[in-house]
Parts: sequence; structure tokens; C-alpha cells
Amino acid sequence: MSNNPWECEELSEAPAGWIPATENGWGALVVWAAGPGNVVRVPAAPRDRHTVVVTHYPDGSEHREPSMLSDAELESIDDDIDAYLDDAGLPPRPRGYDWFIRRPQNTGPGDDAFWAAVWSATAASLPHEAMDPSKLKSPARDALARMYQG
Repeated sequence: MSNNPWECEELSEAPAGWIPATENGWGALVVWAAGPGNVVRVPAAPRDRHTVVVTHYPDGSEHREPSMLSDAELESIDDDIDAYLDDAGLPPRPRGYDWFIRRPQNTGPGDDAFWAAVWSATAASLPHEAMDPSKLKSPARDALARMYQG
């Protein structure tokens, strides 16, 4: 067994029904917690540079404006993910891949149902102040292990 926490099968495309990991620190931590048998990586297609900037106002209204991400902004996203993982005591995730997670049988349809189930199962064993990645690491791993057993 490898000591590389990011070792997993590399495919040319994601298996049908697998969930794309979110491009943030929490998504990367969940990839790690799911483990190599439940994760695959695919060489990344050119990244979508379109985004929407949402401004929320005190009166409850919001303004949405389309925007394009620069190369520097895309690098910054990867740097933020690496920093989050470092805070959790994990090495940086290899760049240049899209990551996909096998859907546990006991999660509902849709990606949002999966992410809600993972967060709910992880948060159930956390003290309220435990938003630090180092405190999320073990509960996330334990929660996903339970989800894959069911």
C-alpha cells in the first residue's frame, strides 16, 4: 500500500453516476476521506473560466454579474485548496485533474444530496467550534466509511 494519500485510479473519463468533487478545500478533504477505492481522477479538461459574482445586499436582494476567471485566479483557487489541505495535515493534491467520488448507496439522487449527507454525517460528531480542517479530517473519514458500508 502506498503512503500517497492521493493515489487512485486514473481514467480517461469519470464512471457514470460518480460525483465530481467540488473545487475547494472541503471537496479535496472529502476525496481524501473517501479513499482510493471510492475515488478516480481524470486529466482535467480546459477549466471553465465562466463564473458569476453574486453581491448580497442588507435588504436581502442580490445582484448577479457574469465574470471570467484569469489564469492567476485559477492558480489562486488551487493554492487555497493546498493551504486548506496543509491545515488538515495533508500534502497538496496533484494538480491537473478532475476528481470524482463513487456515490454511496445510501445517499439520495443528485450531487447536492451527497454533499449534504457527507456534511451532516461529519458534523454530527463535531463540537460547534470545530471548523478547522484538522478537526474535520477524522470525522469526515469516519463518516464516509460508514456511508460506504451501508
